[in-house]
Amino acid sequence: MGERAFWRRMDWWLLGALICLQLFGLLALASATFQTGWSKVLRQGLWMLVGWGAFLFALRTDPQQWARWAGWIYWANILLLLVVLVVGHEQYGAQRWLRFGSITLQPSEFAKAALILTLATLLTEQRERLREGNILWRSAGHLALPFVLVFLQPDLGTSLVLMGIWLGSLFFAGVSLRRLMAVIVAGLCLFVFGWHKGVIKDYQKQRLLAFVDPYSRANREGYHIIQSQLAIGSGGLWGKGLFKGRMGKLGFVPAQHTDFIFTVVGEEGGFVGAATVVGLFALLLWRLLTIAAESESPLNAFLVVGIFCFFAAHITINIGMTLRLMPITGLPLPFFSAGGSNLVVAYFLLGIAQSIAVRQRRWMFAG
Repeated sequence: MGERAFWRRMDWWLLGALICLQLFGLLALASATFQTGWSKVLRQGLWMLVGWGAFLFALRTDPQQWARWAGWIYWANILLLLVVLVVGHEQYGAQRWLRFGSITLQPSEFAKAALILTLATLLTEQRERLREGNILWRSAGHLALPFVLVFLQPDLGTSLVLMGIWLGSLFFAGVSLRRLMAVIVAGLCLFVFGWHKGVIKDYQKQRLLAFVDPYSRANREGYHIIQSQLAIGSGGLWGKGLFKGRMGKLGFVPAQHTDFIFTVVGEEGGFVGAATVVGLFALLLWRLLTIAAESESPLNAFLVVGIFCFFAAHITINIGMTLRLMPITGLPLPFFSAGGSNLVVAYFLLGIAQSIAVRQRRWMFAG
């Protein structure tokens, strides 16, 4: 395929949503951190360049290649997660990072991409038996090892995303809804058991209790939720204007450049700005579903569905927790929250989706 034909067959709606979200994300981060200088924005810009490199690599790679590498990807991911538990850098009471000089990587973010690639391969190989109950347990075994290793860091938010990717992929594959509901009920029972047996950490319990009644813990865990709602609500219809938000600048909203960066959008952009960002995310999700629906190859379809679940989980949980619709779990908002690992993974996954879109359209035009 010639270069011109290759670029003409790109999904330009998906690419446009990505570019707009990237620009809005940089502006929000600049506003959240401008009082401390431009170092975080410049660092994020460098990570975006790395992300575009990952995007182009995935774009130029035949999606079928990921199936050939699936075994290596799965066990390399497990090894990386084990290394984190042994020699990982500890911060905020969790051991989730690997430090290389001034560069910090979070392997649990790469675990999400690894699960998408390897689970899609497994479901493709077993596509003749997807209606059987055995695939549920086989895929659960595939999920179990990375899930447990991430949960032990501890990283409840990423564990939920891994679970969401697994359940979403099985639902798309046509696994019985009754079986999936049974899995969810069993998971809730295990969660209750873990709550009473100390498996769920105390700070995780307090976050969940604060979600139910933040004002009973207004000076502790509930503080984040209360201030986040106040900041977003204070933006009104049109917002206070870029760099003119006060809640974050005066230190009322903690972690505003990471977990709570959507409060910048709500306070400074108001309802219109927040709705625009949500609309761009909705456009991105819609295009992913469209690419999945148009895919003739089962592997391609499963890959894009996994990518859809990744973004849907992050967007729903992160924005939801700022609005007190979801408990606080510490998940970043793609293209907005400061940090390199999630950003690079997001670009990489969208590169895979674009690669599938280009090749699918080539097949359509050839037919």
